[in-house]
Amino acid sequence: MMGVSLRYLGWSAFEITVEDGRRLLVDPLLAGMPEEGVPPSPFSAQDFDRVDSVLVTHAAPDHVGQAFDILRFGKGRLICDVATRFLAEASGIEGDRIYSMVPGVEFVFDRLRIKALPAEHLSFRKLEEGHYLSAPPLSYLVTSPADVRLFLGGDTSISANHKIFGELYHPDLAVLGVGGVNYHNQSFTELYPDEAALVARWLKVKVAIPIHYRFDEGRAFARALRKRAPAARAVLLNVAASLVYPPERRPARRRSLS
Repeated sequence: MMGVSLRYLGWSAFEITVEDGRRLLVDPLLAGMPEEGVPPSPFSAQDFDRVDSVLVTHAAPDHVGQAFDILRFGKGRLICDVATRFLAEASGIEGDRIYSMVPGVEFVFDRLRIKALPAEHLSFRKLEEGHYLSAPPLSYLVTSPADVRLFLGGDTSISANHKIFGELYHPDLAVLGVGGVNYHNQSFTELYPDEAALVARWLKVKVAIPIHYRFDEGRAFARALRKRAPAARAVLLNVAASLVYPPERRPARRRSLS
């Protein structure tokens, strides 16, 4: 494989395969949350028993998803915020497989670089009565062995930090949430499509993928991107569809001499 492959699993979940074949899962909600308008994925935890890393941006149920089930099926590592780390340990995941991060930290795994960046959100989980768990939520910058740079926003609102990320890290592709779950019959949205288009411009990405939405927000994002960041291309992926970046070049046709 010449580039980095991103396969959309639904909601915020992706399988990323880098150039050397290593597989990463991001925010693997597979069971869905029907009560909040999030349908289940056609994939199950057993489908990912051989992933190398599971990345979780924060401790919300629609982002932790089936991460711990997937880790129990296989031998991969968990990369996550601190709140998710404690949830993972409580579920029986061994501490030596957990790499918890705070914004600014970078881990390197044989030329695969994963850097935690700040997200404007909350990593929070209610435990038993009177006990709560909270930590800084994360976005990630994943840099492949061949230097393809992916910005994975997780849940975040717009921030001047995104302009700094574009200046410092030069991501090629961004995955941005543009909608939200059902909350009091409204959408609990942190980053609206027009704001996400501005984030894509600040990041200076070439490709932007909208996720984490239930209605028409993906197409609204594509329209806003054409106005705010015409140098970037919006790619709306159906569940189970894949994108390879950089795009594979087709060989030029030879002109006939006859």
